[in-house]
Amino acid sequence: MRKSASVTRRSTPTPTAALACFLASAAVLVVAGCSSSTGVKSPGVKGKASAPAQVIASAPDPASIHVPTAAATTASTSAQPLPSGPTLRLSPEDVWRRTAAVMQAQTSVSLTVDVRDGQGGPVHAESSVASDGDCVGRILAGGGQAHVIQVGSTYYLEGDAAFWTWAVSRPGGVGIPQFWVGKWVKGPLAVTLDHFGVETMCSLSDAVGNLTTDFGGAKHEVGPRSILGRRAVTVTETGSGGSLTLDVAATGTAAVLRGVQKAPGTATITTTFTGLGVAVHPKAPADAFGSN
Repeated sequence: MRKSASVTRRSTPTPTAALACFLASAAVLVVAGCSSSTGVKSPGVKGKASAPAQVIASAPDPASIHVPTAAATTASTSAQPLPSGPTLRLSPEDVWRRTAAVMQAQTSVSLTVDVRDGQGGPVHAESSVASDGDCVGRILAGGGQAHVIQVGSTYYLEGDAAFWTWAVSRPGGVGIPQFWVGKWVKGPLAVTLDHFGVETMCSLSDAVGNLTTDFGGAKHEVGPRSILGRRAVTVTETGSGGSLTLDVAATGTAAVLRGVQKAPGTATITTTFTGLGVAVHPKAPADAFGSN
């Protein structure tokens, strides 16, 4: 008997425990720093922080998408020959297999993530991320913004006053030192990215995997149609646990232009790929404080 299909989601720590643990550890480090010979000064709020020039890479025009000619990296796409012929003439299953192979071969992308917070407010993230963990981007929420840099496995986050006000007002949010506003904080910020619902912005494997994993649901196809100014074919996979919808370039390389994840009881997540094969060159802020 066939198992019921379901949308696979990464398990994340509870918002209360996750954000509280990070903030508490950072607070201890701040206090420890104040007793050192160098000291930590509290400059106070200095208004909205400006981002270093290298933080946001210019996203290429979607029409210029280029895919490196690399082989698919997973057994699911390499187990059998990939379909040939125009994408528009393929079955929904073959469109899915083709675009999964294309996306899983990527070593870097530019993308956006859109989701709603618990109060229904919009949360928007945009980033350029590489498979080695390097990432530069920003999060827009609550009328404010935070810039994010990841160098390897180390995260840095710099939020303005409006962003931090929004962050601590969320379920599980706790107070923060006032002088965090406009300052680069170094630490295990993957926890807070989970808390904000945009953790895939700095994980290429999750951003691609969450959208292209075939969970065995029924597939249907619509197209061609215009998506983000490009001709696309839309394939939706539906199961008992939700649905995945992929808008795939109908001509040229079968890259995912946009993906939408829906599951009962969770917020809809929309991911748009604005560029493939982009250069990602993050630079760790010299004045960041916190822990690895």
